[in-house]
Amino acid sequence: MMKKYILLALLPLCLCACSEDEIKPYNGGQYLYFNQFKDNEEEVINVSFNNYPANDEVVVKIGLALIGKPFEKDTPYKLVVVNEEVKDGETPNALPENYRLPESPVFKAGVSEDVLEVTLVKTDNLKEDVKLCLRLESNEYFTGSMPRFDQIEIVFNNVVSKPLWWNNEVTKLFLGTYSRKKYVEFAAFSGVSDFGALSTAEKRQVSLDFKYYVAANNIMDKNDKTGEEFPMEIPVD
Repeated sequence: MMKKYILLALLPLCLCACSEDEIKPYNGGQYLYFNQFKDNEEEVINVSFNNYPANDEVVVKIGLALIGKPFEKDTPYKLVVVNEEVKDGETPNALPENYRLPESPVFKAGVSEDVLEVTLVKTDNLKEDVKLCLRLESNEYFTGSMPRFDQIEIVFNNVVSKPLWWNNEVTKLFLGTYSRKKYVEFAAFSGVSDFGALSTAEKRQVSLDFKYYVAANNIMDKNDKTGEEFPMEIPVD
């Protein structure tokens, strides 16, 4: 019975100590890491300019997270490009002309999460996958990063191919037979990147608008294999 009373007497002291630990400020160093990972493995970000046929540039947003006390003002961090040794059959490193990084990247004040924006640039040389590997490194403000969370890879290309949404329904009812020329012209005219996400009424309207545009500007189609040009047909009515 005496032990029971002793434990009850000590309980408030324990609770007080726990409360103090919970509100104790973090006094360690600040660590920055990429927080876009799955199952503790590096996540590869895949981008194809085929999905943005009207764009010459695509901005990729990469999540960053901070371990430690948030900064009181915007704080510079160090980001480097890792050009890995490439063996035969492996994805080559992206050329500097195919990407732009922030000149002086900073982690925003008062937050524990931020976003790094990387601009990918479309050029004629992107006929196959290339990779852009980025790594966070320590500087005078950040103690470092977390192992396996300090590096991330973007794989991108400019291989034009038929989008998944261009199915039999789209061919028969709306846009007709797929060709690269028609796809590029449609995307540039409409600004629609995912036709399949539209309602039936929206699909019909944008297809009609495109049909009128093609007729008014006498836009020709082109055979992907032979290069032969012919009138562009849009079946919607």
